[in-house]
Amino acid sequence: MKKRWILLTCSLLVIFILAGTVFVFAANENMVIGVEKTHEGDFITGGNTVINDGTVKGDFIAVAQVLKNTGTVEGDLIAGSAEMDIDGYIKGSVRTGGNNVRISAVIDRNTMVFASNVVIGKDAEIKRNAYLFGGVVSFNGKVLGDTVIFGGDVTLGGNFEGNVKVKNIQEGSVFRMNPGTVIKGKLIYEGVTKYEIPSDVHVGDYEFIRVEPVSKGDNNRLNFWKIIKTIFTMLVYYLFALLIYKLFPRFFLRSGDFIEVKPLTAAGIGIATLGTLVAGSLFLILLLILAVIIINGSVFFFGLLLFIFVTVVTILFADIPVSVWLGNVITSRKFSVPGRLAIGLGTITGVKILLDLLATVGPAAPVAGILSFVINVAIWIFGTGSIMKIIFETGKAANLHAEAEETVAETGDYAG
Repeated sequence: MKKRWILLTCSLLVIFILAGTVFVFAANENMVIGVEKTHEGDFITGGNTVINDGTVKGDFIAVAQVLKNTGTVEGDLIAGSAEMDIDGYIKGSVRTGGNNVRISAVIDRNTMVFASNVVIGKDAEIKRNAYLFGGVVSFNGKVLGDTVIFGGDVTLGGNFEGNVKVKNIQEGSVFRMNPGTVIKGKLIYEGVTKYEIPSDVHVGDYEFIRVEPVSKGDNNRLNFWKIIKTIFTMLVYYLFALLIYKLFPRFFLRSGDFIEVKPLTAAGIGIATLGTLVAGSLFLILLLILAVIIINGSVFFFGLLLFIFVTVVTILFADIPVSVWLGNVITSRKFSVPGRLAIGLGTITGVKILLDLLATVGPAAPVAGILSFVINVAIWIFGTGSIMKIIFETGKAANLHAEAEETVAETGDYAG
């Protein structure tokens, strides 16, 4: 158990270091956009307090302790924050994760929130779909599309033009509807016991889906929280992947396209990279012996750091090109890149959750374990292969460009 905690801590440190490095290079130094001020392009920032009271002519991407928006965002709002207040006007989608998230904004597209406490105020208007995951979820606004809610304590109010699906209300959980609540579509309630709709609310149609109560045994409880952890990890990774995409948009688009056009080549490069990493580990062992006996130990540590860096980068980034490729296939490229990335990553996560559930079923457990291993290896191989290919092509193009500039410079000097 101690080793697992050490491994988890080291993994989190690596993720935070890489995420911090990204923000160091990408973040805007200004963390506040004042009233009547306009920021041209994407506003990428991070810090203790991030505020937008003006206009962002692009996406608003931030990680902060406290985040507030009262202005206009012409793109998406993508953020992670302990305390978040979103007001004003968001012309794109809202995708957030945090501790306390409060929304009173008008949002033209979709809203996805993952937080301990989610509060959607009475002035909030979501013009497409809402996806809310939280320990406590309170909704009093308006949704023009469908709504999906997963929470332990759920309170519904306001107006819902589409369907409302309340997921997995267990024993000890609470679900209530405030007087005057209007659901014009269907209320789909998944719970241990049937919910009786109050007479002072309006529901177009009602469907009750009975779910089995979560066992108090350790295995089932761990599986339940493992699913929650998997979903949370996916959302955090999605925010991180979007940030990486904003920094290198063509790179990951090209890597996803490469898998689609030449899957066998991508797999071959990925397998070759795996072989290189294995050979590299053996080389490091030999280098360690030489460092102890003959040469300076700094050579070994430099090689070790390089090996770790390459390994971590390929592991962290391999899912991105595969997710883009899956999103391209599933949507036929009819969605935006963030949408395709979300659909691809969601598909991968859904398959992993399904296999984890099958692993708890006796007869299916061996097959589920094998499939899980094969899928994880395939994602790494295809993703790593495409990344290494595009890195090689980018480096080659840069060298050719540099040589061309050098030739022009020499010709100019000669002509002069």
